[in-house]
Amino acid sequence: MKKANVYDLTAMLSLICFLFPPPQTSAATYYVNCNLSSASDTNPGTIDSPWSTIHHAAETLGAGDSVLIRAGTYNEFVYIDNAGNPTDGHIVFSAYPGETVIIDGTGVTDTENGIVVDKAYIKLLGLQVRNWNGNGIWIENAPFLEISDCMVHDVFYGIGVADGTHDFVFNRVEVHHFDLYGFDVSPSGGADCCNGTFNDCVSHTGRDPQQNVDGFALGHGTQHDFVFNRCKTYDVYDGFDISSRNTVMNACLAYNCINGCYKLWQDNVRLENCIGCNAQISIVELDWDGEPGAVSLMNCTFYNSQTFTIWVENASDTLKMNNCILAGGDNIALAFEQRDAKNYVGNYNLFHNDNPNRAIVVGYEDEFSMNQLESGDWTAYSGQDAHSLVSNTDVDLFVDPMNLDFHLSQTSIAIDQGTLVDAPSVDYDGSPRPQGKGIDIGSFEYQGATGIRDGGTLLTNPGSMRLFQNYPNPFNPETTITYDLIRNGYVELTIVDLLGRRIRTLLDEEKGAGRYQVTWNGLDDHGNQVASGIYLCIFKIEEYTETINLLLIH
Repeated sequence: MKKANVYDLTAMLSLICFLFPPPQTSAATYYVNCNLSSASDTNPGTIDSPWSTIHHAAETLGAGDSVLIRAGTYNEFVYIDNAGNPTDGHIVFSAYPGETVIIDGTGVTDTENGIVVDKAYIKLLGLQVRNWNGNGIWIENAPFLEISDCMVHDVFYGIGVADGTHDFVFNRVEVHHFDLYGFDVSPSGGADCCNGTFNDCVSHTGRDPQQNVDGFALGHGTQHDFVFNRCKTYDVYDGFDISSRNTVMNACLAYNCINGCYKLWQDNVRLENCIGCNAQISIVELDWDGEPGAVSLMNCTFYNSQTFTIWVENASDTLKMNNCILAGGDNIALAFEQRDAKNYVGNYNLFHNDNPNRAIVVGYEDEFSMNQLESGDWTAYSGQDAHSLVSNTDVDLFVDPMNLDFHLSQTSIAIDQGTLVDAPSVDYDGSPRPQGKGIDIGSFEYQGATGIRDGGTLLTNPGSMRLFQNYPNPFNPETTITYDLIRNGYVELTIVDLLGRRIRTLLDEEKGAGRYQVTWNGLDDHGNQVASGIYLCIFKIEEYTETINLLLIH
């Protein structure tokens, strides 16, 4: 990874305080507007008398402060001078709600990086970063960081994270048209990164097909504890290149990868409801890093690889696979590089291969055809897949695989044929399992009989937990907040200020699955009108949390 010339900062800080910082009274909200003729960095930074550069805001803001940046193209490098803290709160850099803020490297000659963060408790919200010869955003030693609703594109590197950055979250961040990586989290300077969460992030379109371009990369080292929820990557060399132990990938999608969709190196990596398709070498590759590891694949769908659907390089790595579909492979569906399959534990899977003679290969010497899988020869050899299925065609398995619709067709043999043991409680869409007489094999539960889904078209229930942006925003005097529930649960919907002080409890009760709307009229819990400014709406149900920004203007 390419590092910026920035200072190191070490901090051991509480995640609880990261989410709910205690109240203080010194926080301020400032404004930047490059398109206002009267804007100047000598101004007080109010909405009527704003600053002209983000750089000045980055030099000035202290813990708990925020800056709202008005629409425009800012040809400047942003280095954040100060840190937030768990007592006073984050320093927040946010696009003015509903406006497009672009940090553009065109004509900037003193640096190759767009934004550099090496401080704790920073938030970047709604920013677009483009046209940089280095990193769009470079992050090092920056714990308790949040980046939400940002876009980085037309850069050499996308977003780089290093030097012990931990307890960070990326929400709905898109990186595209890059040369080397979209997202990269790698150890450097002797410090490993850990406890990172990626929600609904997208990485796509490597600009140079000759480069080993990764969509998402967790670099080598002793990194640990990452979560990917509903992330997507395509048109890159490797989709997800994961070298971090204790990593969970939920409902992720990788397709059109020059090399592989999921390249897995470390111990205790688990894929649930993931989809991979259209790879030249492999959909899933268990790479040998010199240390034994274990990978678990649960209710995944893997389709159309030119060489291997799943490739296990070393017999010391363990593969556990249940309720997965391996279909449409041109060469080998399941390949064990060494002549040993004792490291494999699998059952209730569905196998199909365009080459019927090479469904499973062990050491390129023991080869099992589709007919041999169906007759039980593979089970007798390995002791595995006693309840797995074989399909001689992939035509009736899915609704429309050529257009990435892997919902099960009405006649799919995968329906009701899986096992509930260790299966995720919801499917790729977020719909509860099971929907029929039994659990289905693959990433989706067939729901034609319930009226929820038919032929791949969503009819009723929401597809995932989600908090939508309020409308209108900015607002005066009231705004509507919409959220989706995919299952019954106890819901909290809370308004807090930027210091984490609770302003209004909008909801605190059990709710059933469905879509709901709540109105906030700008009053606190005591019926008092709150002041103009940015507020946060926090949506919580069990372990799931999501936050949006609301702007009240009187």
